[in-house]
Amino acid sequence: MQNKKEIIPGDAPLPSNRWQLLKDTLRYHFFDFVLASLLTSLFHLPLFGWVVASNLMNLLEEGNLLSVILTYGVMALCLTFGGLGAAGSFYFFKKRAWGEGASLAEDFFEGIRKNGARFLLYFFLIGLLYLTLKLDIAALAINEAIVPTVKIIFAAVSYGIFYCFVVVILFALPQEIIYQDRATKFLGNGVRFLFGSALKNIPIFIAFLLPYFVYEFVPYLLGTFIAIGLLGLFYFGFSHFFLTLYSHSLFDRSINKKRFPEIIRKGLSK
Repeated sequence: MQNKKEIIPGDAPLPSNRWQLLKDTLRYHFFDFVLASLLTSLFHLPLFGWVVASNLMNLLEEGNLLSVILTYGVMALCLTFGGLGAAGSFYFFKKRAWGEGASLAEDFFEGIRKNGARFLLYFFLIGLLYLTLKLDIAALAINEAIVPTVKIIFAAVSYGIFYCFVVVILFALPQEIIYQDRATKFLGNGVRFLFGSALKNIPIFIAFLLPYFVYEFVPYLLGTFIAIGLLGLFYFGFSHFFLTLYSHSLFDRSINKKRFPEIIRKGLSK
């Protein structure tokens, strides 16, 4: 694993910790979150369009396996394309976190050029996992031999497993921006971060996945439009920066401490 070198411009007053950095960025660069979210949303338009169309055409019936395969299979492909927007956003916010004179207009598309291929892979995996989850839920729904209470328990376990796999993949995203190594290495690190910081991860990723929970558990088009509005107007950018800062704190205590001490607390006062 290698650190991706960047040129760091001049000296400016730096925050003392990442919570302060988050507050300062919200205060002085709020529209970076809005603009980054809008740019990221452009790459999610196929996904948003398909989700709305699926609702309008009543394709989200979980009791029909063929409908589930069609609906969530197409959704997985649309989500894959959205990975390009995430590549640009995470790259921009990494530079913002490290105080590297970030420029959204330039860095967003530079991030896609440098990291787009791997992000397509990661988002395809998330889409495939979501399809598998929905097939599992559909199989439970049509199985009349299982009592409703047991179905609820099995469904909860399925969601928990899905959550764990997604967290592992999400931990790979900020690693991809900083380091050079195999995707399997980053995913392996993600497993260690998942279990090594399990209690801290729960509130962090509940916050990160908030629009997904709104979409998944608020019924009908209402939840869909609330989720899309949150993501497109603010939450894409905010959640990417939030996860970047949280991940960097974990990287400092594990990866950077042993291999890259020069980037420990990068962007913060020493």
